[in-house]
Amino acid sequence: MPDYIYRLPNFAIMIFLIIFISVVCIYVPTVIHNFYIFIPNQQSIKLGQALFSPIASSAGLLIGFLLNQAQTSYREVENIISMEATRINNLDRLLLRFGSNQALDIRVNLMAYIESIINDEWSDLQSGRGSKTTHMLWRSISQDVFKLDPITPKQLSLYGDIIDKQEEIAESREMRIDRSSKCLPRLFWIVIFILLASLMAVNTLFLPDEQFTFGLTILPIAFGALISLLVITDKPFKGQNGIRPEALMKILAAIKTRTE
Repeated sequence: MPDYIYRLPNFAIMIFLIIFISVVCIYVPTVIHNFYIFIPNQQSIKLGQALFSPIASSAGLLIGFLLNQAQTSYREVENIISMEATRINNLDRLLLRFGSNQALDIRVNLMAYIESIINDEWSDLQSGRGSKTTHMLWRSISQDVFKLDPITPKQLSLYGDIIDKQEEIAESREMRIDRSSKCLPRLFWIVIFILLASLMAVNTLFLPDEQFTFGLTILPIAFGALISLLVITDKPFKGQNGIRPEALMKILAAIKTRTE
């Protein structure tokens, strides 16, 4: 879907798609009938009855399947962000327990890193990329972690865990950036609109006063609502329903008040 559609609120997206699909599937056939481009007859009605059910069912099943996939992907991205926040929190705990001045300086940089994710990188995720500023902050933290000099037995036991958490956080960030660019392949959108165009063509086979008129009117409205849900959840960092960095904000607040 074009990116500009995500500038609209969710309700406006839903209304727009319902109106668009209803116009295409209901009123375009009416225009065709009014201009005598095609006049339905008994044979065309029988053909329409034979084609309507499989086409509508195929479109409904495809949209339902893709909506389930989009919802699953959305939840996975939320889990990745929650996991990243938890790993950052664990690293901060380990650095505080490590106790050296160098480790405490890394904690300060770690807070700056979280703030950079929230203020700099989050908006870039809408375009499927990370922030160079955030990357450089994390690079500095990684280098400082490897420069830690464990002396006491306690520091020696914590050092390995600190290295592991540092690598896990780097992995979480890469996963978050990678998933920000994932969306429904264009081919699926093409198939959806081919099915809707086929439904429009089938609608031209019916007379306006046929018993299927009510179904022909309701179905495009239902498809418009389902497709709007698919659009809203397709790109997890865009639009009114886009994922927000609440998990990271909570961890940042906790780290700022942590003293032991």
